[in-house]
Amino acid sequence: MRFKHFWELAEVYTAPLNIFLVLIGASYAQFQFDASLNVPFLIYTLIILSFHVTVNIFNNYMDYKNASEDHQYKQKSNIIGREHLSLTVVFRYFLFFMALSSVLGALLIWMTSIWLMIPGVVGFYIGLFYSAGPRPLNSLPIAETVTALASGYFIPLVALYVLVYQEPAFFNSSVMLNVLLVCLPLVLMMFNNLLANNTCDLEEDIVNHRKTLVYYIGKHRAVRILKFNFIVSFLLLPTLVVFDKAPWPVALLVLILPLLLRKLQPYFTKQDKQKTFPLVLMTMSVLMMGYPCLYLIGLFF
Repeated sequence: MRFKHFWELAEVYTAPLNIFLVLIGASYAQFQFDASLNVPFLIYTLIILSFHVTVNIFNNYMDYKNASEDHQYKQKSNIIGREHLSLTVVFRYFLFFMALSSVLGALLIWMTSIWLMIPGVVGFYIGLFYSAGPRPLNSLPIAETVTALASGYFIPLVALYVLVYQEPAFFNSSVMLNVLLVCLPLVLMMFNNLLANNTCDLEEDIVNHRKTLVYYIGKHRAVRILKFNFIVSFLLLPTLVVFDKAPWPVALLVLILPLLLRKLQPYFTKQDKQKTFPLVLMTMSVLMMGYPCLYLIGLFF
């Protein structure tokens, strides 16, 4: 397999977003508890990156195997069929990165706490059964919500935990709620990403027997929800500053909200995977990357 095929198969280009999810958890730990980086945190970051690759390879593998023959998804859309990749080789890549993630996960649990096995098992289950099983998660109307919470909330939450695990008093239900509030803008953006993707793929999903949220609410309502979530995610930023959940620089992002809404106007008009969906990814990445970076910068003030 050539590197460019692996790059698309594993969707390596989306991996940096996971770094920013880890970063927001680490920044909050520093902001509230003056926590410092440690070895478990570095191992956790490697787990997130390796499992990201694992899940994407497996999703492409399962999507190819489960795709209906009634259209040309296998031949034109899926990287495996389009580039004539060997299913055996693809599955071996999946097994390698799955094993790497599992070994690193076991090491992290050994270094920190057995309690990390709970989010670990849940995360592995969601990642692998997103596209596998008799009722894959990506064929259900709860896919956007479950995946957005798992990525946008649980990844930062565990990042915080591995930084403060030696001080159990720092980690309680109140902290977990505060982390949820801090991560809510990211959760809404992750939700929007999946919602927009499923909106553009609605016709193809119907042929593949996937009844996503868009299938039940329709494209018009899906676009309205996306726009509402987008606005709320930005307006939450100054609110978090007011309630001392975030440093003041993160509030600056709200200033570019009108510009981003104008950028999204073509998507609001027509939902097309090739032409307008990239606009959703671009505008989403502004908050997904800008928010954690400004949070980190704010620590120096």
